[in-house]
Amino acid sequence: MAEFLYNCQSCGAYLLVKVPFKGRLVWTIDETEPEFGSTFPDLAGDYGKARLVCSADPLHETGFHLIDGSVERNLKSKVWG
Repeated sequence: MAEFLYNCQSCGAYLLVKVPFKGRLVWTIDETEPEFGSTFPDLAGDYGKARLVCSADPLHETGFHLIDGSVERNLKSKVWG
């Protein structure tokens, strides 16, 4: 099988995973360490299904899709010809 890059197969731009989110990012401040950027925040709110899109044009067919949090080649995509 030939090697391929995990870039948009329509235009070559890098890929993004977009997740719709309505809510707040909440960091808990440690009483002994005020550096809140060293930990991950809690997501307080509703979020939707993650989807893979082209960074240059979200309407491009990228040639890939997300399966269980992994980027996989979409063999049904027309861009693979």
